[in-house]
Amino acid sequence: MIKKELLEMVKTGEGLTLEFKENISSTLGKEICSFANSKGGKIILGVNDAGEVVGIKTTNVLKSQIQTFARNINPVFSVDIEEVENILVVTVPEGTKKPYSVNGQFFLRIGANCQQLNRDEIRDFFK
Repeated sequence: MIKKELLEMVKTGEGLTLEFKENISSTLGKEICSFANSKGGKIILGVNDAGEVVGIKTTNVLKSQIQTFARNINPVFSVDIEEVENILVVTVPEGTKKPYSVNGQFFLRIGANCQQLNRDEIRDFFK
């Protein structure tokens, strides 16, 4: 991906398949899980919620942390990480072994939000 394509994507704003994160946080696993249970999507690290590119210091440790979040999903899941200058793009494919959970909880991408599924929603998801 080239920077121009990335900036065009950022202009569209967050939505069903796009999430912005200024930095890595403990919610990243939930976001990956919600995309895996939905149609997949991209998480862009280094962009704030207002759509402003703030950049992120990319290191191998950071990339490893992202992979660890994905591997903590049950069943184990894998993501692709691409560095575009000072921005990281985490591509989450649609899961093939749905439903996925993280820390025993199930999440689904609904609009521009990651939502935890309640008991009835989980039952419907299995149907």
